[in-house]
Amino acid sequence: MSAAHPLMVPWAAAGQPPYLLDLTLWYRWHADRGTLPTAWADLSEAQIALELGATAWTVERPWRVNDQGVTVTTEQDERRRSVRYETLCGVLTARWEIGPDGDWWQTEYPVKAATDLPAARAMIAARQYVTPADDAAHEPDSAVARQTTAPASIIALELPMRPYSELLHSLLGWGEGLLLLTGEGRPLLLEILADLEAKLEHLTAELATRPGVALLAPDNLDGQYISPRIFREHLASSYRRTAEIAHRHDKALVVHGGGPLRRLLPLLAEAGVDMVEGVAPPPQSDATLAEARAAAGPDLILWGGIPQDYLLPTYERAEFEAAVEEAAGQALGDGRAILGVADRVPVNADLARLRAISPLIWRVWHRAG
Repeated sequence: MSAAHPLMVPWAAAGQPPYLLDLTLWYRWHADRGTLPTAWADLSEAQIALELGATAWTVERPWRVNDQGVTVTTEQDERRRSVRYETLCGVLTARWEIGPDGDWWQTEYPVKAATDLPAARAMIAARQYVTPADDAAHEPDSAVARQTTAPASIIALELPMRPYSELLHSLLGWGEGLLLLTGEGRPLLLEILADLEAKLEHLTAELATRPGVALLAPDNLDGQYISPRIFREHLASSYRRTAEIAHRHDKALVVHGGGPLRRLLPLLAEAGVDMVEGVAPPPQSDATLAEARAAAGPDLILWGGIPQDYLLPTYERAEFEAAVEEAAGQALGDGRAILGVADRVPVNADLARLRAISPLIWRVWHRAG
């Protein structure tokens, strides 16, 4: 195993098991609805993580999208949302519904046929990523790497989705729209990708100068839809450029995974990615921490190990405990594995199980001496 990565130093220095909780989905859902547990009602996301014996994964997005010249109309209730985009080249529509995990699931995509592509091209051409002017210049911050006790929170600056990921997740979907990539729509789609890449690189260079120890690529990467060939063609060079910018400013690049990842792990490592969130065995993903390490090689930080499904009452408590202890045992001798719920804590997580994760991890830690 190679030397300790700066992201791993705080836990090692404090003699604590590396345990990092992504409460972003869970916390936002309950805070917005006033349904946080009574004991935690006045606590921040990081404070709740501390109560649970974990370090908090705190994500900041210091930018917004300005669709200059595009009229955007949104209609929304508690369960459904629809958005209409009026461009000079046509009108696009998209729809979302609340999914079983409490997050928004897109059910209709803007690009449904080749005739929608000119409007999509105009919409992306008009896009601007705007950052607050009074927050524009900051010195790089590697404070977490210098701490001698485990941090209460690790701050990550969220980037837009990787252009190819955004194409799938936001514009085309996985049905007929996706077929345009290999058909008549390919030339225009390649122009859209190039435009998004240029905008992403410019924003990355600005965000990399701000406080925080990591840049987050929220790509929900899924090996069911991204083959190694597609990764090499559309994602590898993009990740490499972002990683190079991040590393020049003493920051790590973290990629969020949302499905099977095993066959993509070595490619992410080759592209310079520092850490992958969402590593876990079935039913969440396709590799234990040990199996993921064998696939990824020695350098990539693997974050997860505990499938989020096991925090739900549909699985037996014994299955949950066995999964946590197995992950903790595999992380113990790794040196570049961080324990956590893959890929995020679900909104309907059993709080008793959530509270039990840290004691279970420590039990394995103490048993190992």
